Amino acid sequence: MRYLITLGLALITFASQAIWVTFSPVVTYVAKELGVSNEYVGYLAVLYPLLFLVLTVPSGILLDKNFKLWLTFGAIITSLGGFGRLIMPYNYYWLFICQLFAAIGQPFLLNAFVPFASKYYPQRRALVISILSLSMYLGIIFALATGYNLYTSGGITTLILPTATVSLVGLIIFILGAVRTTEIRNETRQNLIITYVISRRDIWLLGGILGLGIAVFDNLATWLQPALETVGLGKIAGEAVASAIIAGLVGILFIPSMISKRNIRTMYIRLIIPLIIIFFIIISTFQEKIVIYTLLTVSGLLMIPAYPVIMDWIAKFYKKEHQGSATGFVGLISRAISVMLMFIAPRFIYDVRLYFLFLTSSIFVAFVLSLLLPNDRKLSQSG
Repeated sequence: MRYLITLGLALITFASQAIWVTFSPVVTYVAKELGVSNEYVGYLAVLYPLLFLVLTVPSGILLDKNFKLWLTFGAIITSLGGFGRLIMPYNYYWLFICQLFAAIGQPFLLNAFVPFASKYYPQRRALVISILSLSMYLGIIFALATGYNLYTSGGITTLILPTATVSLVGLIIFILGAVRTTEIRNETRQNLIITYVISRRDIWLLGGILGLGIAVFDNLATWLQPALETVGLGKIAGEAVASAIIAGLVGILFIPSMISKRNIRTMYIRLIIPLIIIFFIIISTFQEKIVIYTLLTVSGLLMIPAYPVIMDWIAKFYKKEHQGSATGFVGLISRAISVMLMFIAPRFIYDVRLYFLFLTSSIFVAFVLSLLLPNDRKLSQSG
């Protein structure tokens, strides 16, 4: 029943990411209804990256120790957070508790992508990782794209109802699949696994590259609007970022599988980063609508598929008992970098040229790190 558990995991992952940014499109409206400040509503979204940073390594270790148990834990607590919001949708503190539940569950879901694909679909590993990554991004897109219309049509209850429904349906399907599969527990000593993982140079490099890439898109989603507002283009920021993410979803459908089959992960990473650098330098020079839309869209098409490509690297070159910890450690490094750059970026948003040059400098560092990556084709031949 691996197809049931896969469908359930995809639906819960979709719900998890939708829960994260449910209120982002309507922060000011929800704040008034709940009787709290805008910042308090914003804190609901902040819980996600904060708890991911704290829990990514522990969740990876636990997944390596007993994968099925802790993946089920992540699925249940996420679904409780999503469906539970319907109980008291107009109580801020209750919504905060539900958001806390979902935020705790997120690292157990995202860090499970690689070991899940390796355990259940060893011959179609890259495809399954891509499908789960797609469900992750679709959840974000759904919440951002439909939030305003859902809220204006029926308030907070209507806003959270679709995600609550997906949470519950996903959990039921997941449990039906999980009870019909067996899991072989890993008895390898966890301290040996951690020592092995952190001794690998590639894991540090992958974490750095991923973190710098995530930082760029997090910055665009958060700070692009005020930066473009300095040249009178603030209104296009949301649509431009959405266009980039949608293009990335299209890329996820075929790029990771193609890269994996040809063992050209290193080549792909090294080739796309210089292109993104060129695109961002052009944007910093020419702030025209068509230029921003086009180059951000192409950047999304190329950059977002790099996430499942990096996850597939771990699945390819790490043993199954190491994959949860390796994914968690990459998550720790990447989130630490992205959070740091998120706090630095506001210094540059008052000049759109400087803002894009700041992002370009981050991408350039990623390119330097990519030059230090081992050639995955040679690793495959030697392995």
